[in-house]
Amino acid sequence: MTLSEYLKVFRQRWLIIAITTLVAGAVMWVTSPAVADTSQKASSYTATATLLVTSTETDSESPMGRIALYLTTGEIPQRAAAELGYTGDPAVLASGLTVTPDFSAGALTVAVTDAEGKRAASIANTFADETVTYFKKNRPGVGRANVSILQRATPIPNVTGGGFVIPPDRTTRTALAAGLGLLLGLGLALVLDRVDSRLRTRSEIAAALRLPIIAEVPKMSRSLRRRRSIGVADEPLSPYADGYRGARTALVHTSSLLVQGDDRRPTSPPEPVSAASASLILVTSAHPREGKTTSVANLAASFAETGQRILVLDGDLRSPDTHNIFDVPQGAGISDYLTGPDDTPLGSLIRPTNVPGVRIITAGTRLEHPASLASRMGGLLTEARGLADVVLVDSAPLLAASDVFDVLPLVDTVLLVVRSGRLTEVAGHRVSELLGRFQVPVAGVVVVGAQSKRSAGYGYGYGYGYGYGDKKKGKARKRLPSSAVQGPPELSEERVPESRSARREASRKRSSRRTSSSA
Repeated sequence: MTLSEYLKVFRQRWLIIAITTLVAGAVMWVTSPAVADTSQKASSYTATATLLVTSTETDSESPMGRIALYLTTGEIPQRAAAELGYTGDPAVLASGLTVTPDFSAGALTVAVTDAEGKRAASIANTFADETVTYFKKNRPGVGRANVSILQRATPIPNVTGGGFVIPPDRTTRTALAAGLGLLLGLGLALVLDRVDSRLRTRSEIAAALRLPIIAEVPKMSRSLRRRRSIGVADEPLSPYADGYRGARTALVHTSSLLVQGDDRRPTSPPEPVSAASASLILVTSAHPREGKTTSVANLAASFAETGQRILVLDGDLRSPDTHNIFDVPQGAGISDYLTGPDDTPLGSLIRPTNVPGVRIITAGTRLEHPASLASRMGGLLTEARGLADVVLVDSAPLLAASDVFDVLPLVDTVLLVVRSGRLTEVAGHRVSELLGRFQVPVAGVVVVGAQSKRSAGYGYGYGYGYGYGDKKKGKARKRLPSSAVQGPPELSEERVPESRSARREASRKRSSRRTSSSA
């Protein structure tokens, strides 16, 4: 991966990185004391007793080697064990001694290492005392040797130096923990990026589906989501509504594509629609809950803005929901017509909606066998062409039900709705394969929930009415210095006219002044 790809992953997973960093710092702040104990703890203690050995015999061989042997074997360990109250084998007790003779100085050191300092000193001093007592008499191989204690044992702690030292103050420890949490978050973001194959960007979705992206619709505001309202009709000046208008323009003025494997061949340009031959557009998605029904409603409202008659067919017979967003009761609809076409005329099933120029035929009440009903929709679609200028069909998702495959060959074009972060690469290839197999003209893809990049100039900062632009301009004007707002002295004295009549009057005065000055 390149540096830009790493940065892209970190930008997408910034929330995980921030959470791990904050959690690590918070845990350290809460669990650690305000001032840490930085004193080094002793893991063990060593006690060393020093014995001084002198011999009255002028023997060439020093007796210290034999004395060291007597210290660890024989009677001296037995005496020391009895004195210490040790009930085990005296040889085991003596094995913990380290006896080191110093021939040049005529001294012996008896060292004992133990987890408890008092115990180590007691063992070393007991062995030293018993050695002095034992050699008050002549012993074999030693002769007359005088053994005395030069220094008694004192426990000395064994502290391991070096290594990591815990900072004493809580702020430094919290900062170090947050740094470790940041590294953990970065690693977790990379792992999740490898595991998570969902498509989020425009280029990723287009590459997986092998279809053009004709429009990107930003996330809907919370108020619209709560009301389940149609953004094009309720907030016509919002970026959300403008995204669907872009999709409408692409549906009318661009050519669809015939998807055939990896080959994409454009079809002939769409002919102008008329009341006698309506344009039949099927709107579908790969999975449920990708914004398909909401897109149908907003596209219908955007088409109605052009003065055309719009008819919406709720063709998702498994999970009908289009009537709810248009605030229309379910009642008789498509399923009733398909069950008894002679009993129920199609025109009598059309009902008005809360959007002017948009009418709807709901899914109906006889939905027991949706798959069999979908296979009979040929005559209904043919008759529906004569009832409106544009017919929008809300169908079942491609990868969730087989009902849509019976309708695909009957429509003029297909519009695919994809929610950002919902479609995977495998599912995208599968959708492209299915559309190519049916040889259906596909208009393109509408990406719902796309991340919008707002601009202070053109784009989202301009063109969405005074309710959007004036607030931002007012905030920017407050941040500017007074001199920048007032402008040149000759202009600051005059108020900018606010109406056409005022502008015409100001223009007339300026013209009269120029005329008088020239005269």
